[in-house]
Amino acid sequence: MPPQIIQLEHSESSKSLSSKHEGESTSDPSQSQTNARSDGSTSNGSFVREDTRIVNRTKAIVYICLLLASIAISVAAFFFVKKSEESVFEAEFRDLAGEIIELSETNAANTVGQVRSLATAISSHASTSQTAEVWPNITLPFFTQQVQEAIRLTGSELFAFTPMVPLEQRQSFEAYAAMEWPKHNKGQIPPNIHNVQGEVMSEKDDQDSTFIPVWQVAPPANDLDIMLLDMDTFPWFHQLKQDVLEVQHVVMSGIVDVEYLLKATRQQEVSEWHPRSIILEAVQKTLHSDNLDLTYTDPGGFVLAVLPWEKYFKNVLPHDIHGFIVEVNDHCGTIVTYRVDGHNATVVGQGNLHNTKYNYLHMEANFAGFAQYDGADTSVEHCYYTIDVYPTDELKDKYMTNDPYLFALAILGVFLFTTGIFFCYDCAVERRQRNISRVAKRTTDIVKSLFPKNVQERIMAEAKQEAEMVEKGMGKGTFRISMKDRLKETLDAGDRNESVHKNMPPIADLFPSTTIMFADLVGFTAWSSMREPAQVFLLLETIYSEFDTIAKRRRIFKVETVGDCYVAACGLPDPRRDHAVAMARFARDCRACMMSLMNELEVTLGPDTGELGLRVGLHSGPVTGGVLRGEKARFQLFGDTMNTTARIETTGKKNMIHISEETANILQAFGKGHWTKLREDKVNAKGKGELTTYWLVKDDGPRSTSSGVSSSEGEDEGRMRDDTTSLFSNATPSKSNALSEKAQRLVKWNAEVLAKILKDVVQRRQALNTIPNFEAVRLIEEVTQVGHVLGEVTEILALPTFDAEAAARQEKLAPVVLEEKVMQQLEKYVHAIATLYRNNAFHNFEHVSHVTMSVTKLFSRIVAPEVSGDDRTLHDHTYGITSEPLTQFAAAFAALIHDVDHQGVTNATLIEEQSPIAAVYHNKSVAEQNSVDIAWSLLMDDAFIDLRNCIYTTPAEYNRFRQLIVNLVMATDIMDKSLSQARKDRWAKAFAENNNNNSVFPEELEEQINRKATIVLEHVIQASDVSHTMQHWHIYRKWNARLFEEMMTAYRQGRAQKNPADVWYEGEIGFFDFYIIPLAKKLKECGVFGVSSDEYLNYAETNRKEWEAKGRQVVAEMVARLDAPGLH
Repeated sequence: MPPQIIQLEHSESSKSLSSKHEGESTSDPSQSQTNARSDGSTSNGSFVREDTRIVNRTKAIVYICLLLASIAISVAAFFFVKKSEESVFEAEFRDLAGEIIELSETNAANTVGQVRSLATAISSHASTSQTAEVWPNITLPFFTQQVQEAIRLTGSELFAFTPMVPLEQRQSFEAYAAMEWPKHNKGQIPPNIHNVQGEVMSEKDDQDSTFIPVWQVAPPANDLDIMLLDMDTFPWFHQLKQDVLEVQHVVMSGIVDVEYLLKATRQQEVSEWHPRSIILEAVQKTLHSDNLDLTYTDPGGFVLAVLPWEKYFKNVLPHDIHGFIVEVNDHCGTIVTYRVDGHNATVVGQGNLHNTKYNYLHMEANFAGFAQYDGADTSVEHCYYTIDVYPTDELKDKYMTNDPYLFALAILGVFLFTTGIFFCYDCAVERRQRNISRVAKRTTDIVKSLFPKNVQERIMAEAKQEAEMVEKGMGKGTFRISMKDRLKETLDAGDRNESVHKNMPPIADLFPSTTIMFADLVGFTAWSSMREPAQVFLLLETIYSEFDTIAKRRRIFKVETVGDCYVAACGLPDPRRDHAVAMARFARDCRACMMSLMNELEVTLGPDTGELGLRVGLHSGPVTGGVLRGEKARFQLFGDTMNTTARIETTGKKNMIHISEETANILQAFGKGHWTKLREDKVNAKGKGELTTYWLVKDDGPRSTSSGVSSSEGEDEGRMRDDTTSLFSNATPSKSNALSEKAQRLVKWNAEVLAKILKDVVQRRQALNTIPNFEAVRLIEEVTQVGHVLGEVTEILALPTFDAEAAARQEKLAPVVLEEKVMQQLEKYVHAIATLYRNNAFHNFEHVSHVTMSVTKLFSRIVAPEVSGDDRTLHDHTYGITSEPLTQFAAAFAALIHDVDHQGVTNATLIEEQSPIAAVYHNKSVAEQNSVDIAWSLLMDDAFIDLRNCIYTTPAEYNRFRQLIVNLVMATDIMDKSLSQARKDRWAKAFAENNNNNSVFPEELEEQINRKATIVLEHVIQASDVSHTMQHWHIYRKWNARLFEEMMTAYRQGRAQKNPADVWYEGEIGFFDFYIIPLAKKLKECGVFGVSSDEYLNYAETNRKEWEAKGRQVVAEMVARLDAPGLH
């Protein structure tokens, strides 16, 4: 019967489990008899036993597989992590090795530059000397003092000047030396030109009848026997001299022994061996303006520098990086091995001494190619250098850790732990199954004994139905959804259009224990006034997305963002006892994240981004939370706690976490009282009166200190001055690697800005199918002279005409990717320009970065004006400026270089002081011309040839780029009356009301358009140079204070006659009335800048009113700050 069958199945199942776990034998005769009396019991029991054996075997296989898998994955993880560490080591080595090669090459270039500068100084002295000195009877005044700085910068051990003395002039030179030496030096020098043995050189053994005596040395010689030593008697010097005269540029010798010279100038003996090379440069007898490239037309002597090789490798690595091997091969038979550890380099010995197991990693590079022999003489061996860089075991050990073993053991442990848990779970399941089987057997027996078959079926069916209903959440297993659960489900639903619970009461609840956080960006209002909308949203999205990530990790509920304010809550929708502690940790994490992000974003978003801060306020208390259903429904919080939190935040300080007394009490209750510090002054909150508040002071790593003064607009009125000295770690403009981290970020940002425009330049060139002519470009580069910038200023810049076909082709071209070497040279050039800026308060590299940012912003408004139509319409509307990306690149480039080497004083001061550069530029636009010449000469260096080839490829492009640079930089000289009047005349002629383009010839129309384009471009650079006056009040205050400090510094140094504090207030008003506001109006009148012209004019007028109201107080504050101790 069916009931009997069911009973037997449960019985057999129970027996099978019992046989396994309780030791009962399934072959017991009595059990066999019982099974025999049951219908089909024997076959069912056999099936259960067979199934049990299969399950047990399967479990055994699973355990074995888990064990093997754990071992295999652990081994794989070990090798994977080890390989990852090796990959990191190799990548770091290649980066650092490349840095060693690059910076050592830079050090060599600096040394060559110093040698060239000394040679130029001697030639200049010989050319301008008013005495009767003639070659070779030349003595450079103050030789030691002039060379001392070069020795300090390069690490050279000796500089020497050796004139070329023909045989027939030997006696006259010896007489000159005997007469001239006592005038400047002490002691007695040898009377005759001699060799190293002291023998008098009366004639030459070879056909060369010229002596090369040592005449001036630095450091001064202690042993005067080296004076008048004929260097030409040294075979290596004779060959080096011949090489220099043949190739007509500086040449570096092989590794030579010059200990005889060095011993004569040392203060103490040196026992260590230091390989050295000589850098030799010829000295021209005269220096003419048409021969500034120092082509050897008439050499009169030589300048040599002795430099130990380890100097090239010092300060090329961070101080905490150790273990690099550098092998120097002069290819003249000498190989020297050095070890570079941080800032130091030491000689290991001669030969290849690196560990050969790192041969696969070594990096090789030619060294100082600009100072190698590149002539055609193959009769003798000419030295040239290569350097090979290898790692050491010490370096590798820094990157190799025990992580592979730890990862392998951890994975193995996890697998073993998981296997153990699985085994325990299996035992628990088997035990539960045995219990269920026993209960099922008893239940079946009871039902069978009490109810007939049909009743049994109904009971079983009802039980099954109830179980199914419970599983579905219905019937006896259901319950009402609470308000908090409905609220939580609604929050989880996000922005779905359909409500989760239709036709329900409002979804809201009281949360009695919460902590609320308001976090506001300090300085955001002023910062955003200088940016494009896309940059503003990029900043906010980056910050808030990081905050959201932290919130998820900390289980904090993000409520909303209102402008630049981030609102979050803890203790809802799920209550938390530690809500204040969790929120304090969240606030601390947000602050640390913010400070890290700002430094990173400064490379992308430009100057002042790193100065943004976060002001945080925390308060604890009850809030009402709910969903306001309807259009764009969202979750909101209400109550006095929200208002108090807002007051706590607005009365806080930059980069500090301000907490209420209630929050501090909760932290105290949780044992976190040491996290808080009582605020000394009471906070007067609107609608609350005086409040006692605290600071959250738990250390979370490096922090930015608060200014201690709050502002309702998120700005620090108390400190408008940045620490300008942090931009440059050394005031010497020519010293490499002197840039701070902030300045290096600005370098990268400027390089990215220029690279973006340069890509458009290349793409437009591709669309025009321009054929490069680099040979002609090189020729025209050579004839460009320095010292005549002002004479190159033109009234009208000739911009290209519109090419419709090229515009159509350009739209179809793929985006341009600049070559890696171009990007490297561009960043290297910007870095070099940055080092040329002096440590001025206003005219510094940060200032020109702001100017560049303003130029690019104005150009973005030109490129996308509010006009409709095709590219031709855009071209005509903007006077052709949009048709030539090279114009935009030149404007940004001019902004970058326009204040290079600015001395922190006006042109009038330079002229009054009779500065040498004032004489060079005939007392006209001195600083501006000097900036152009310095920056242009740097760009013409061979190190930037690929960059130049990317900027211009034809003489026409070169001339247009040069003309744009000259006109734009000269436009920044607003004090020159003639230049200013010329610009006013051009404006009046270009934008006269009676201009009628319909009645002129095409040639005249093109001239009118170019004239308008010229004056617009000049006004762009002018407005950008003073853009701080047409931006947010706090930006104006910051840069106005810096300019005041710079002018005051000049006054206190005696370089200015008037105290700027006496006229600063009235001067600023006049500056606004007669320059800034008229300039802003012209930007609007020219009609190509869209809303930016209104924006600039509005800010200018607003700042003028603010200054008129507050200026006298501001001046007094600036004077007081500069007079404060420690700020002089």
